[in-house]
Amino acid sequence: MKDLKILVVDDEEDLCEILQFNLKKEGFNVDVAYSSEQALKLDLRNYDFFLLDIMMGEISGLELAKIIRRNPDLKEKPILFITAKTSEADKLIGFSAGADDYVAKPFSVKEIIARIHVICKRVFVPSEKNENFEFENLKLISEAKKVTIDDVDIGLTKTEYEILLLLLDHQGRIYSREEIMSIVWKDDIHIGDRTVDVNVRRIRKKIGEYHKLLKTKSGYGYYFEPQTS
Repeated sequence: MKDLKILVVDDEEDLCEILQFNLKKEGFNVDVAYSSEQALKLDLRNYDFFLLDIMMGEISGLELAKIIRRNPDLKEKPILFITAKTSEADKLIGFSAGADDYVAKPFSVKEIIARIHVICKRVFVPSEKNENFEFENLKLISEAKKVTIDDVDIGLTKTEYEILLLLLDHQGRIYSREEIMSIVWKDDIHIGDRTVDVNVRRIRKKIGEYHKLLKTKSGYGYYFEPQTS
């Protein structure tokens, strides 16, 4: 990913210069913008990765992330928030806006670089094998596009399977209804957010005792957390 083109958006010019210098040393192509407004004047389709501060001017980094996620040409591109807002609620809001990861200030440049590599490996590098999931007797078998309990197919529909796969692929990561709609239904503008709720209820019913692992964060969205404690 040495040819990755990154846009850093932060109103701290010194921080932008530090990030730009060090990321370029790492082999990335890096541009900077000192506000969301300045960033939006650029052709964002030229960038592969976005580093966004949250607290900026009239258009916050959160709003900029939402704008990026609403654009069909940009919605799959990674977003890493770099921010001084560090509470759990702040992080949940950041993930709900579409962030792939979240780093609190102050941070080391090495940490930023490491996070970028991890995200890029997950997003851009194709898996050499089918990614299956197993928790106790619950199994997702990707090559067969099915989920089983005690080796019995539980009969998920295509939509139910894709929602569950999304949450399993990013365990612990909260997806808002809007994000799930944009990923699973893509450009179908006739889908309402309650359609997501209906499908999640069906998934929970079909996975039986494992329904407790498919969790809701009120006001934010859904996530999967395979913990029994």
